[in-house]
Amino acid sequence: MNFDFETVVRRRPANLKRMFTDPAVLEHGNVSFDGAEPDYPTAPVIRDAVHRLADNGLYGFTVADSAYKNALCWWFENSRGVSVEKDWIVPTLGTIHALASLIRLCCPQEEDAILVMPPVYNRFAQAAVRLNRPVVSCPLIQGDTRYEIDFHRLEALLSKERVRIIVLCNPHNPIGQIWKKEELTELALAAARHDAVLFCDEIFADNCYGGRSCPSLLSVPEARERAVVSSSLGKAFGLTGLNHANVLIPDAALREAFEDRRTRDHYGSMDPLAYECVLAGYSPEGLSWVRASNRVCEENIRLAREAFSRLFPGAAVFGGEGAYVLWIDLNNYFDSEEEMLDFLYHKAYFHVDAGSSYGAPGFIRMCVASPAHCVKKALSDLETAWKERKQCF
Repeated sequence: MNFDFETVVRRRPANLKRMFTDPAVLEHGNVSFDGAEPDYPTAPVIRDAVHRLADNGLYGFTVADSAYKNALCWWFENSRGVSVEKDWIVPTLGTIHALASLIRLCCPQEEDAILVMPPVYNRFAQAAVRLNRPVVSCPLIQGDTRYEIDFHRLEALLSKERVRIIVLCNPHNPIGQIWKKEELTELALAAARHDAVLFCDEIFADNCYGGRSCPSLLSVPEARERAVVSSSLGKAFGLTGLNHANVLIPDAALREAFEDRRTRDHYGSMDPLAYECVLAGYSPEGLSWVRASNRVCEENIRLAREAFSRLFPGAAVFGGEGAYVLWIDLNNYFDSEEEMLDFLYHKAYFHVDAGSSYGAPGFIRMCVASPAHCVKKALSDLETAWKERKQCF
């Protein structure tokens, strides 16, 4: 099938990505590469479902019935090669909302903590801070081509602190790499030794490149009794503004406790739009679109890697395994993050996420889910501005 990945979506003033983009970039006619959501329209099958719902005129209370759960099971099997059971599925109001409910469930005491491994999505820690619970940090080890989990430090922290939840992101945001099944197994064994729950954000798991797939925590036997996995339409279909996610919990006791906590956190029923989009997107037509979208992103990753390698040969570029983001270290080229962003935003008109948002100043996160012509234009502007800057020094 032929899909439209060349049209640039029109962002309304209330769109968060537009609000965060420097006005100079928009005035120059470039898209923003911050905010991990696509710049091209979502799948036709999703748009058709939204139209049908709107035309019908009823937006009433909606629950996860057999059709809904069958669609989710089909998707995990066909998109990810993971077998899940319908009983595991717990709809929620979003990944961070689900994590907040899990914190209320598993961290009843003030000293009960969650553990994060930065650089990582900052809203994981934010969920704990807003609930007045401590956050334990176990930084990842930066290598030449990928990051590694510091298992030695992790074990020491789990022995010392009252960690009740270990938070994992796979594929990783912002690094864009996929954790291996062996790494997931080692994490699960560590969690078991210290009676911690593993919360795994897998919302980017349908976006993998180079023939790779993302192993799910659900497929790790050692994690079966303590795995809480969040999955969503948000990244695969560009539905990040839809407050909805599906949490999968194999262990019956943990699932029952989580469902009770979710209900007491004022979850009533799901958004009817989420229901329609799940049934439409989690289908052969939806899978064809996601795979086509991945091919667009993979080519954009190649273009961006080539450009940064040529212009900034001393910059480490991470990612390209999973999630449509690249994580780039520009510390060798600027004296401060402020100087770096001023150049990128106001000279190159190249808007990206600042690494400080993820605990790594001097890095940038670049979302590559854009029409190819937008990526090529922005990289050309970056090259022109960088050459001009070099001539001035």
